[in-house]
Amino acid sequence: MKKARSDGARPLPIEDLRWRCDPATLGFETTEHVRPLDAFVGQERAVNAINLALHITAPDYNVFVAGAEGTGRASLTFDLLRKAAVARPASSDWCYVHNFPEPGRPIAIELPPGKGGELAADLEALIERCRADLPSLIEANAGKRATGPGIARLAVGEHLDALRRKYVLVPGVIRHLGAIQKVLSESVDSRSGTGAEPPIWTWSGANVFVTRDRAAGAPVVYEPNPTLSNLVGRIDYPASPLGMDMDFKYIRAGAIQRANGGYLVMYARDLLANRSAYDALRRALREGVATVESPSNLDAALPVATLRPDPIPLRIRVVLIGDPELYMRLRKRDEDFAHLFQVKAELTAFMDRSPAAIQTYASFVARIVRERGLLPFSADAVGRVIEEGARLAEDRTRLTARFGLVEDLLIEADAAARARAEGPVSEVDVSAALEARGRRSNLVEEELQRRIHEGVVVIETDTKVVGQVNGLAVRELGDYSFARPTRITARTGPGFEEVLDIERQIHLSGPSHTKGVLTLEGYLLGKYGPRRPLCLTARLTFEQNYGGVDGDSASSPELYAVLSSLADLPIDQGIAVTGSVDQRGDVQAIGGVNEKIEGHFAVCKARGLTGRQGVIIPKTNVRDLMLDPEVIGAIAAGQFHVWAVTSIDEGIELLTGVPAGRARSDGTYPPESVHGRVQARLAEYAENLDPYVRPPRSSANGHPRTAKTLRSSK
Repeated sequence: MKKARSDGARPLPIEDLRWRCDPATLGFETTEHVRPLDAFVGQERAVNAINLALHITAPDYNVFVAGAEGTGRASLTFDLLRKAAVARPASSDWCYVHNFPEPGRPIAIELPPGKGGELAADLEALIERCRADLPSLIEANAGKRATGPGIARLAVGEHLDALRRKYVLVPGVIRHLGAIQKVLSESVDSRSGTGAEPPIWTWSGANVFVTRDRAAGAPVVYEPNPTLSNLVGRIDYPASPLGMDMDFKYIRAGAIQRANGGYLVMYARDLLANRSAYDALRRALREGVATVESPSNLDAALPVATLRPDPIPLRIRVVLIGDPELYMRLRKRDEDFAHLFQVKAELTAFMDRSPAAIQTYASFVARIVRERGLLPFSADAVGRVIEEGARLAEDRTRLTARFGLVEDLLIEADAAARARAEGPVSEVDVSAALEARGRRSNLVEEELQRRIHEGVVVIETDTKVVGQVNGLAVRELGDYSFARPTRITARTGPGFEEVLDIERQIHLSGPSHTKGVLTLEGYLLGKYGPRRPLCLTARLTFEQNYGGVDGDSASSPELYAVLSSLADLPIDQGIAVTGSVDQRGDVQAIGGVNEKIEGHFAVCKARGLTGRQGVIIPKTNVRDLMLDPEVIGAIAAGQFHVWAVTSIDEGIELLTGVPAGRARSDGTYPPESVHGRVQARLAEYAENLDPYVRPPRSSANGHPRTAKTLRSSK
């Protein structure tokens, strides 16, 4: 008993298959007449979060900027940080000087911005003056038996007094000058009359560790390679005949010290690739000090002297950039992370497709044209770019906010226009750029298509088969994704194992796919199990699949295959299916719907379009449709179709041409309907199994006979 497809199952009209941006509505002829975008649009949530962190002075409000690649997460971050940095005063200079009582612990001195170099120059001048004056003073006073402090005062007293006056507000410098005077006096006493140069000269200078431009505001430092030494600094130990010397002048600043008083930006994945660097950052933020950590070289042939420089007080805002999934993993696995990074600035990958958003896209194109020196874009080219923004969003009511991807398309479209030696960039050039992008990455797709065409991979598109359906699977290749139909088959018979997924049995099934199969079992139980137990064993498999399967988008085609096998009704192989299913039989949305439709279209086109072929999708995916213009053309010509369904009943009617059937008051279905035929087959299975599952009864020797012994006795 067959009937025509119901009105509710009519193919989708053209207007539901793709949204078109009418160039006439944009209000310009080329981007030469469009004001370039001068702000970040659609990321107000992230902007507010970052600004919050920039205005809070508490130490633990570091920021994790979470967003997909291409959302402008780095550009937005640096733009906001630089604006904030300009409004803040420059941070301090830091110098290391010799610690005369404890040479292994160099002393850190904080100075006003830009003064570190001055201090180093002043101390160098002091040393040179002493070197010039001290020998003659020692000789002149040799017979007078003058003391070291009398001689040291004559040599450098005036210069020391001048430096004390200059650095009166820098306690660290005053203390260091006092130490120089004391050690110099002791050195002169011990060497008077020997003519030897005091070794104090080697230790009296300053190592300018960090210096600032006073007019530049707070520092904004980006560290692209956050290894331990790049992050927290290092100590270069120069070689000497006796081994490795300790010298405070070889203490080098890391990104933390250079960013102190301002902002440090890193990509989270780069930081986590160096666990020791991440641990050092946590310690620095937790303790509020920056310590140069230079690990000892245990394999060094010569002994390594160790310096322990003074830690520097840390006043910094660290900003990590990464994807939302990484943020969640860090919060879950690191107990310190949530405390130290209290601000999450999350960027959206989408924006509503409003008139304002469309104008934003046009302004963005105008900005990139000017910044990159591209040819002007015509209105129809901009419209085509905006349409691609809707396709990338996988929702035609929205546009992608991953403007990095859009910028790449603009550059490639400009190249296509220049190759034609014509301008401005037109819709043709944008389409050519998209086609060229596909050709660069579709080698695997072409090879699979060839194998399907040659019959190596078996896909049927113009027959009807019981227990077999064409599902649709998306293959991700990093920068490229495509889909092709995959043959799903079901075999059913009497038994108690219910639905067994062969992929799961051989560990090729991911958790989402396994969940889909178990959900399918729930549907069968609810649909046919209330009146009697299900006496069913079914085997499901993806034929010629050797690389694993995941996701639940195959659960509806798998269920169709099982119903077809039980009802003994053939399925039209020209119609491919995608969609997940819940236990009530409602068909739910899936991802990659455009690629899936286009993948089945490609196979049908290669075989020859018959006008009966097409794809069944969930109705909730209709808003995602932005099909390729070639597919749209074939549908307009009646050569291909797209159907949208809300339930398994609608889908099975399309695939078999037989009514699904409505339950009657007694719970039975019309006998010639799909559900009636399934119900009858399950009753037959139960009847056939009945002799094997009778309740136990006593045997001749008085012992109970089990179901197992009954089966073996047969």
